[in-house]
Amino acid sequence: MSAKVIVLSGYGLNSEEELLHAFEQSGVEGDIVHINDLIEKPDTLSAYNILAIPGGFSYGDDTGSGNAFAQKMKLALWDALKAFVARDTLTIGICNGCQILVNLGLVPALNEYGERDVAVTYNASARYQCRWIDLAVESASPWLKDIDSLHIPVAHGEGRFMMEDDTLSALKENGQIAARFVTPDGTAAEGEFPHNPNGSVYDIAAMTDKTGRILAIMPHPERGMFTWQRDDYHEIKDAAQREGVNLSDESDGLQIFKNAAAYFSS
Repeated sequence: MSAKVIVLSGYGLNSEEELLHAFEQSGVEGDIVHINDLIEKPDTLSAYNILAIPGGFSYGDDTGSGNAFAQKMKLALWDALKAFVARDTLTIGICNGCQILVNLGLVPALNEYGERDVAVTYNASARYQCRWIDLAVESASPWLKDIDSLHIPVAHGEGRFMMEDDTLSALKENGQIAARFVTPDGTAAEGEFPHNPNGSVYDIAAMTDKTGRILAIMPHPERGMFTWQRDDYHEIKDAAQREGVNLSDESDGLQIFKNAAAYFSS
């Protein structure tokens, strides 16, 4: 079966075009579907094997980032969502989409889907942070296959993962911590700003459910797909010219979407 993605839109989600473009660049066909249209016809999900929830500021972040949109989905689409994730499908939530997945209880879902185990709350800086960061990948998730590190941007005011100590221990034991903030040389950020831009517990930037097929990630891989997008583009371009090597057009974020395509072609 070839990959086909449904990208949600509506009520303040505002990165759906970039997200669909990322999948299309990886050979995945898809559609942008307004949440109200999906609610009207929940069976629409059966035509897709990838669900993608983009970034944005759904409902203006009222009642907490991603919460109102998650409650809308849970009230109107929960049965369809459970049926979707029960199939051999992939789901990704980026930034606001990450917050929505957490509020839905689809990630990390330590006991069962629908129970919220963690929170994503205000940055420790109490400010919106928009900057490029470095991640160390620690998950065997299909989304992150053969990826050890990522250099991609963040853009959020509420990205700090918070949880009880026993929850953190369970995530570590289960291998559900997908990516952590690190310094440029790859050492642990240990909460230090700006390497950890939000103060997230254990430097967590992304996590999965137990299957690894549902990925909630605060940074934006779809905004870091090409080398010319990088904050250090001129530096690495000059270095490549001095060394006489060709600089790849592709950057770190694109591989995540290529992995999704490959998952359904293997």
